[in-house]
Amino acid sequence: MPIVSRHLDSDLGRWSQTEWRPSDEHPLAWAVDRVWDFDGMASAPRERVFPNGMVELIIQLDDRYLDVLGNGTVVTPATCVTGIYSRSLVVEAPRRPCRVIGVRLHPPGAWALLSHPLNELADLTADLEALLGRVAAQLADLCHGIRSGTERVRQVIAWLERRFLDASDTSRPDPAAGWIAGCIARSGGNTDIGKLQVKAGLSSTRIAYLFRQQVGVLPKRYARIVRFDRALTMLSRPGASLSRVALEAGYYDQPHMNAEFRQLAGLTPRQFVSASRFPNSLSLPERI
Repeated sequence: MPIVSRHLDSDLGRWSQTEWRPSDEHPLAWAVDRVWDFDGMASAPRERVFPNGMVELIIQLDDRYLDVLGNGTVVTPATCVTGIYSRSLVVEAPRRPCRVIGVRLHPPGAWALLSHPLNELADLTADLEALLGRVAAQLADLCHGIRSGTERVRQVIAWLERRFLDASDTSRPDPAAGWIAGCIARSGGNTDIGKLQVKAGLSSTRIAYLFRQQVGVLPKRYARIVRFDRALTMLSRPGASLSRVALEAGYYDQPHMNAEFRQLAGLTPRQFVSASRFPNSLSLPERI
């Protein structure tokens, strides 16, 4: 897939967004969902980000973002990683233009890249340099000197290719865990996990251990998050019907979807549909 750049200048802010997604045939497709670059400033000071079943690497080249917690805000590391989230996260942007690069990873790719138990990163923002060492700072240093978002994305893709090529066999995800996680993702969170376990030939205890380590959450929770992300995507489309989305996304009924939204998003499906959203995104701008 080509690298695509978009430019936005509206009441939501002014920025350029560059993105690359590997094609199904690309060698990184099993590991990488997308690489993106943001250059500019949003008018809303905060952004609500929703669980999506992915692990994300973030490289901040200018002033740093804040994680908004119940008791205040915390400055995020210049290079950081967010594990799989089971709830929405609010971040606060710098109040001047900044550049941010992100790599959204499928859990098997995150395990292969980080070689760190992903359950220890769940619902957290952690220092990427503490996990990868100096190589994370070197990537940030490289991107600092590049003016073009397209070129920054290209450099990150090359870095990922080198990292995965150099990965040892011991850091590769367990085939059974990777297969089950892939089946859950492809089904939109609607598959019989018990049947997958039987086909994989592993005990429930073993599958639970592998998922904690190499996905970050247990299979049923991972399926809930994937199904929720699918429902969000469907609800973001014009004219979406709440009852139809509930059934097509795999919920028992609309009240079931409402309950899941309250737990995972902190708002109702109707509130999500009526809210303003950033272009080409599921995230919501928020005022302080």
